[in-house]
Amino acid sequence: ILTKAVEPLQQVKTVHMEATVDGTVKADITGSGAAGDIALTGTKLSADVNVESGDAALNLAVPAILGMTADVIVVDGDAYTRVSLISEKYQKTSAADAGVPIDATDPAQGLKDLGDWLKKPEVAPEKLDDTSCGSKTCYQVKIDLNADELATLIPEAAALGDVGDSQVTMTVLVEKDTLRPASIELQLEATDFGQLTLTLSFSKWDESLTIEAPPADQVE
Repeated sequence: ILTKAVEPLQQVKTVHMEATVDGTVKADITGSGAAGDIALTGTKLSADVNVESGDAALNLAVPAILGMTADVIVVDGDAYTRVSLISEKYQKTSAADAGVPIDATDPAQGLKDLGDWLKKPEVAPEKLDDTSCGSKTCYQVKIDLNADELATLIPEAAALGDVGDSQVTMTVLVEKDTLRPASIELQLEATDFGQLTLTLSFSKWDESLTIEAPPADQVE
C-alpha cells in the first residue's frame, strides 16, 4: 500500500500540509550545558507547496519558545523569512542560502528513494483495519522501529551519536480511492530525547495555488 501510495505523488502539482506537535523534548536552549524539558504541545505548521515551480509558503508557531512565530515564502528561487523574535519584517535571501528544505530539482528520484526505503526488511509495515479519514475511507498502515532498526535504516543519524533506546512508531493513512496519503502520525520516544508526537495531514491536492512575494515595504 505504501509503495503504491508513492506513485501518484510523482504527478502532484500542488498540496497543502498541516502539522501539529505534542509532547516534551530535552534540549539545552540556553547554552548552559544542561538539557531541560521543553513542552512543544501547541506547536503548529502549515504549508502550501507548488511542486512544479518550487514555490512555497510556510507558517510556524511555537508557543513554548516565547510565543515564537515564523513565516517563510519561497518565490522564483528567493526566500523571504520572518521570525517574530528577530524582526517584524522579512529578510530576503536565495532559497539555497537560506537552507530552505524544499528541493524540486529531482522529485522523481526522491520518490524512488522513498519507495526503495519502504521495501527494506527492517521497515516491515503492518496493515491495520481500514478507518475513516474525513469523508473518505483510508487504508491504515503502521511501522514500528526500535533502536537497532533505526541505526540500520538511518546510519547518518546513528553516526551522530548513540541511538540508545529510541523507539519510533509511524501510522500512515492512505485514501483508498486515490492512493494518496491523507495523514502521517509519527511517535518518537527515547530517554535522552523525550517523547514527541508529530501529526501531518495533506489536503487540497492539485488545487490552484498562487504564491507571491511579500510587499516591498515588509522586506528589510
